Amino acid sequence: MLKVYLKQAWTLLKQNRLFSGIYVVGTGLSIALVMTIFIIFYVKFAPIYPEYNRNRTLVIQCMKRYPVGQPTNYMSYGGVYYPAVEALIKEVPHIEAIGGLLQTSQLTIRLAMPDGSTEDVAPMWCNAAIWRVFNYRFLSGQSFTEADEEAKAQVVVLSRALAMRLFATTDATGRTIRLAGNEYRVTGVVEDVSNATSSSAAELWLPMGFSPYLNHPEENDPNNLLGNCHLYILVDEAGHVEEVQNGIRMAFERRNKGDEKYVYDPEGQPDTYWMSTFRVANEKPDMKEIFKSFGYILLALIFIPALNLGGMISSRMDQRLAEMGVRKAFGGTNRAVLQQVLIENLLLTCLGGLAGLLFSYLIVFTASDWIFTLFDTFINNVGQPTHLTFEMLFNPWVFGSTFLLCLVLNLLSAYIPARHALKHSIIQSLNTKR
Repeated sequence: MLKVYLKQAWTLLKQNRLFSGIYVVGTGLSIALVMTIFIIFYVKFAPIYPEYNRNRTLVIQCMKRYPVGQPTNYMSYGGVYYPAVEALIKEVPHIEAIGGLLQTSQLTIRLAMPDGSTEDVAPMWCNAAIWRVFNYRFLSGQSFTEADEEAKAQVVVLSRALAMRLFATTDATGRTIRLAGNEYRVTGVVEDVSNATSSSAAELWLPMGFSPYLNHPEENDPNNLLGNCHLYILVDEAGHVEEVQNGIRMAFERRNKGDEKYVYDPEGQPDTYWMSTFRVANEKPDMKEIFKSFGYILLALIFIPALNLGGMISSRMDQRLAEMGVRKAFGGTNRAVLQQVLIENLLLTCLGGLAGLLFSYLIVFTASDWIFTLFDTFINNVGQPTHLTFEMLFNPWVFGSTFLLCLVLNLLSAYIPARHALKHSIIQSLNTKR
């Protein structure tokens, strides 16, 4: 019976090409737009290269400092001073590593090329622990180490693309490059990182101590915690994330009780990784408002097309009343007729789902340079290419959940008009077109 219904649905689809085309395109666009948003947030939250530990990573981006008793008279540098904050929180149980990144949005460094020319490249100054927080894939060599940092060794890690431009090979370990007039020894080469994961993206990685942009504490305040670094704290197990959050907050409270001059307020941090993507400066994200705003976007992208399709199907049901009357006159039950209508709609929705899948990838591929930062307030390394990987795009859960949601709504948009049409008696249905 299902095979017969599908044949009938395919025949009707070819007979009513205008209706079928509008239905398929409308469903496809709805699925494409919703899926594009799902892909954006999947890339932001899911474990993808090199940020496979997002589910057990905590983030401290910045904090406020104000005189005791004067919370409105605060200041912030947009980050923290990494060594001081690390010393404050490193004894908290269940912390596996504390990675520090210097925030250098839109900053570049001059690199000498083999042909004698120079090129501006996007650097990332970091500490040795960052290689434990982020799982960079090394093609040759290894990362620089804490021993390299302590020895103030001039070492660097290159991305695959940069190593190929410099040496025409990824086997560049031990070679030297010249950055801003200084020679650095290459310790390793990693697979390229897309700017879609902007927290970990760069063309080369350098020890933080060599950065001319690192903010040091004021000489008259050696305990200053303000700076321009972001901390990425790796917890040993995902189940200990909340415990570590509480431990770090308590460490700040104890520190503030012993300071008669200043209070350092981390504003509810450390955040979980996914929540940190919504933080704007020192303001704690209002997740209720954020979910509400994205809920409105999804409602607009799904329900409005569903209502329009419902109106189209209702109009079409009026045109098919005579057909339904004939089927009921020859013994067809309301259930059988309704089942046929739903299967026709299912076929159209499946075609729309396939079109939506293609549309969404077309949108993402053609707008990859900006679409992954669509909801960001801070973009690091804006000059970096946003190349796409298989694990970013081809995720069954993303497409499946989007398609299922649209399928339910489309079936409802067909079910309600069909049920209404089937309330007519056989005589009323047969006399419809007289």
